[in-house]
Amino acid sequence: MSGIAGIVSPAEDILQKSVNLCCMSEAIRTRGMTGAGCYISPNAAFLKRTGPFGPSCGGALVSEHLIEGKSYAITMDGTIYNTKELAADLEAAGIRCSSVNISELIIHSFVKWKESFFEKINGSFAFAIWNKEDKTLFLVRDHHGIKPLYYSLIGQTLIFASDIKAITRHPHFKRTIDKEGLSELICLSPRHTPGSGVIKGISQVRPGHFVRFSEEGAKHYRYWVLEDGIHEDDLIETLSTVRELVTDSIKRQMYSDVNLCGFLSGGLYSSLITATVSQNPMLLNNSIYNTWSVDFEKANGFVFSNGYRRDLDLPWIRWVSRKSNTRHHYIILSAEDMIGALFEAEEASGVPGVPDYDTSLLLLCREMKKDFDIALAGDCSDELFGSGYKLGEHFITTKKRLPWTSNLAEKISVFKNDVIDIIKPYEFIEKCYEEALADYTKFSKNGNSLNKEREAQWFSLYWNLPCYLERLDKMSMASGLEVRVPFCDFRLTEYFWKIPQELKRLNNMERGLLREAMRGFLPMDILERRKNPYPRFCDPEYEAQIKGMLHETVLDPGSPIRYLLNIKTLESMMKQPLDLSKKYTTRARLYGWLIQLNNFLLNYDITPF
Repeated sequence: MSGIAGIVSPAEDILQKSVNLCCMSEAIRTRGMTGAGCYISPNAAFLKRTGPFGPSCGGALVSEHLIEGKSYAITMDGTIYNTKELAADLEAAGIRCSSVNISELIIHSFVKWKESFFEKINGSFAFAIWNKEDKTLFLVRDHHGIKPLYYSLIGQTLIFASDIKAITRHPHFKRTIDKEGLSELICLSPRHTPGSGVIKGISQVRPGHFVRFSEEGAKHYRYWVLEDGIHEDDLIETLSTVRELVTDSIKRQMYSDVNLCGFLSGGLYSSLITATVSQNPMLLNNSIYNTWSVDFEKANGFVFSNGYRRDLDLPWIRWVSRKSNTRHHYIILSAEDMIGALFEAEEASGVPGVPDYDTSLLLLCREMKKDFDIALAGDCSDELFGSGYKLGEHFITTKKRLPWTSNLAEKISVFKNDVIDIIKPYEFIEKCYEEALADYTKFSKNGNSLNKEREAQWFSLYWNLPCYLERLDKMSMASGLEVRVPFCDFRLTEYFWKIPQELKRLNNMERGLLREAMRGFLPMDILERRKNPYPRFCDPEYEAQIKGMLHETVLDPGSPIRYLLNIKTLESMMKQPLDLSKKYTTRARLYGWLIQLNNFLLNYDITPF
């Protein structure tokens, strides 16, 4: 685990301003508690904080390399899983380079192949390269956005960091939420449009992109595209390729210089990771694989009441754990646990998120970190593998809207009409939808327009996955835990992208192709278990406490959110009797989100508009 930050100005000397890195460093402290390093030159200053990891996890802190008469500095967050192949490519080109020193490997490859090298990297990474002589900065982010990277332009200076908070700590950054940012928060949260940092002036390097910054300014480029085309492999070849790619990705990400554990929900992805790990004990130095899960007190009483979940995870977790010989740890959270970490989750995220999801994940990661430094997780794009659970059959619609905004009406009802008139939520949603469709032509290697069959997959990759990965990174890094996601290997994405939906749903089953390819890794009952979503917190005690906190918040004259809300509508909603339907969980979540939004505005001392 690590965090990076930097200040770059090709047009002016920043040596006196490099002290501002100290302010930024404190904001990424939890991303690296055991070491820190920096690079300072007249036009660029880099910082990196790192955890207890060896060279397989990012190499040196910050390093400078002299190649062909030019000086290159690099700082990197994350790790690379195909270092041996990259080193072999360099050697074939007549360049000897150690596969252990990742920073050296990246710099030599970049000098040799320029920007075309980025798409070859298999890993979770965000890095910055500074060419001292050409006075040019490159900010690069991995294919799926597993590692975050934010930046902001302040005059002729660019500042970047792994965390929004580091940028807002810069003394010359003005913290403001404009119309676009408020629209993002109200209409899309916990998601956001690709590249948005929500706070005015902050952008993200988008997944599969790089930013080139010089005296000419900052320009954004895509380095990774997907190729549309016909899937030519027959069924046998397809099953073999899927099996090989899945197992290879998991095994590559098992390599570590420190203790490794894993998430286990009893679902398909985490169970396949667990089974693969158990079949390769040498990669764990023959130690026992520890797995973890989270659930809530009173879950048995409410889990089926709203139809959200099909069954309990616990019996399936026990079954997989026994079959794979893991040492499993159960974390059971109470209403007090969830309330106690509500603000910490928002502060870890940097912006309001999904209160119950974020809080439970943060608390789970904290427990895992007590004994482990790295964990394997099954997060991925469900739609890519043919799930159809999140978007699927419900996606195709005549309305120009994003599928997860169907409940927007209730959310915006608690805001003042003046606010709604400014952000124009439905126009904003339609604009986001149209922009996402238009952006596909840049993402497709063939430049084709998006057909309806692929629309759900595209929105899953374009919107859902980066936001889920962002949440995972922020909650885990706030706990000091590095999380790896084997099913987000870009080779899997490229292969599955061409596979027709009916083949992905082989045997008329969601994710049927993946299940069939991995036959033999797990008992059939586990392998064929239907999708069960991440646990929702259904507890009347929790809702009562959240309502009380929100009531106090809106009554406080010092609460900035008070001046955005239609308090009469909100109080009427909170007086309604408890309903253990889906409306219960969404309303409890809304109340928590409003509290987090207020805390966000207070912490950043932000005044909307």
